[in-house]
Amino acid sequence: SVYAVNPALVRNPHPVSEITYDEMRELAYAGFSVLHEEALAPAFRHDIPVNIRNTNNPTAQGTMIVRHRANFEGTVTGIAGAKGFSMITMSRYLMNREVGFALKVLKILADEEIPFEHMPSGIDSISIVIRRDVFPPEKEKKVLDRLQAELGLDRISVEHGLAIVMIVGEAMARTVGVTARAASALAKAGVNLEIINQGASEISVMFGIREEYCNYAVKELYKEFFLK
Repeated sequence: SVYAVNPALVRNPHPVSEITYDEMRELAYAGFSVLHEEALAPAFRHDIPVNIRNTNNPTAQGTMIVRHRANFEGTVTGIAGAKGFSMITMSRYLMNREVGFALKVLKILADEEIPFEHMPSGIDSISIVIRRDVFPPEKEKKVLDRLQAELGLDRISVEHGLAIVMIVGEAMARTVGVTARAASALAKAGVNLEIINQGASEISVMFGIREEYCNYAVKELYKEFFLK
């Protein structure tokens, strides 16, 4: 079966009876290692439901992975966290007035063969979240030097040791206040948020936090959405 959270972090976690391919994809991205993403690809392409069963408990119904859900047991389907991220933050006055600024940033990353994960932005600032394993020190220096030289930045900095924690659920798109509730739970737990990013599909919200708080944040979010 699939559980709402890693069983190594929470005792007797909530079992998930039905989950969509999209939800599984989002959770797998943040470290939900139930099935390899590519293993689900043929079933996803041909719209074939997949039933995950427990060989130690063959009579249990397990978890159905489907294209569209018929049943919702709660607002949030699952919570996951992954460590090993870095963030480049750059700012320049009147950045938003320059056409193609973000394109230039991404071109420099592409030249160095560095994929990016998230790109939250403000009026005069952009942050780029990158997996640390594709951003070794030698590439870091080269990228920062190019960004500064080619874009004329006022400020640029890099922060290492970040984790991404995600709450995922198809029902979130039709529920008011989920992000506020999650952010409030983390704030009460003393976890400072470096980034908040919600996908356009509205089925997931990502929080960027310090790595040392990753497991703690996952457990606190589980309490908020599954134990209250």
